[in-house]
Amino acid sequence: MDSSRAKVGRNRYLTEAKLREALVAVLVADGFGALTPTAVGKAAGVDKMLIYRYFGGMDGLVETVANGPNFFPTFEEVCGGDPAATRGLPIAERAALVLDNIAHILMARPAVLELMVWELVERNALTAIAEAARETMGLRIVKELFGDVRDIEKVGAVSAVLSAGVTYLVLRRRKIRRFNGIDLLSDAGWAQIRAAIATMAGGLA
Repeated sequence: MDSSRAKVGRNRYLTEAKLREALVAVLVADGFGALTPTAVGKAAGVDKMLIYRYFGGMDGLVETVANGPNFFPTFEEVCGGDPAATRGLPIAERAALVLDNIAHILMARPAVLELMVWELVERNALTAIAEAARETMGLRIVKELFGDVRDIEKVGAVSAVLSAGVTYLVLRRRKIRRFNGIDLLSDAGWAQIRAAIATMAGGLA
């Protein structure tokens, strides 16, 4: 009896992992328009009804993926693995480091970029889940990394403008190489962007 239950548990664990991986694969290969239970189930090689049994539906599956590892940047990743060291940097350097880290993490995660594109096109339960995860992280970054800035509302506004700009450039590089003369596919181009962030964030000090 115990052996049978353990086998069922292992099978469920493996199937859930397959479904999470399949959702990411469908997003990257075919875009958000193809993200359906049928497509995800087929990519995972399992019955689509298991999405409802194990996750309660597509909303639950997307939420699990969005809040899981290796999807949206984690706080530790944004800090380069050392939050204390990041907090110790001058404000301008801190902002430049954080946004540069976010940019490069997003570049390495095409499924996240597809979900962000989806957010721009339509508002639904699935994109709301992604929005909530991203918004929670953004507020944590402001609170925990820039809490020493007296005008916290100003930090929020500056963060919104800079992070939106960086996100837009990361999305644009999927289709174009240059934006306003900056090579979005080169390290030199992103070094220019990081320097510009530091200059603009210097006003927070």
